[in-house]
Amino acid sequence: MSDLDFTICCTVTFYSKKRGTPPNLNIGKYCPHLVIKGSDQLLGINFIDGEDIIFDKPIRANALPVNEDIDYSALQAGTEFFIIEGGNVVGKGIVKEIFQHKPYGKK
Repeated sequence: MSDLDFTICCTVTFYSKKRGTPPNLNIGKYCPHLVIKGSDQLLGINFIDGEDIIFDKPIRANALPVNEDIDYSALQAGTEFFIIEGGNVVGKGIVKEIFQHKPYGKK
């Protein structure tokens, strides 16, 4: 069983001064890093769905963790984070809920 069996439900805001075009959160190909405020550890994620992005306005989005070698346990409801592309901070967010998936075949 993988430790990556959860979805990060969050509210995110992308900065207009840091990106020319908003990323598409709905095609499963936008994979930035999160950095929890006060930390320097990069947490790789893959956005799987979200509302249409309006720069500098908070929207709801869902993401999956992508790296089994990283400890994501610090991501809890209420955790604030930055969205990083390369070395650039392109947005911020807050975790609303961690949705734990049920293992297949178990009730």
